[in-house]
Amino acid sequence: MNYQEINKRNIFKWEDTLKYLITILNSNSIPYYLSASGLDYVLGKEIYPYDIDLFMSSEDVKKTFELLKEHTISDIHKWENKYIEFQGIYNDIPFEVCEWEEQIEVKEIIYKDFKIMIPA
Repeated sequence: MNYQEINKRNIFKWEDTLKYLITILNSNSIPYYLSASGLDYVLGKEIYPYDIDLFMSSEDVKKTFELLKEHTISDIHKWENKYIEFQGIYNDIPFEVCEWEEQIEVKEIIYKDFKIMIPA
């Protein structure tokens, strides 16, 4: 089974889900960053992501949980015994909202226009 082909067929749902999630985050002034294969896709790599991984502060994870409660499939819980996260599904696309590791030094922030976020 070729998962990249399956993900490629579902990419329109993935893009719609990303747009939905970041519209909610932006309208509530919640800073976040996209990670993993979703970031690679947005940056133009030839990869088709299965899910969406978003990182933010622990306080914003809690706010986002409340905003997305109707789409959650888990409660907020710890991972690696110290960070909080939760999972959800929207439009048949799984997403994960995780606390970022504060000790990671950000060397560069890239603001990238992405086709689904540019007004027609």
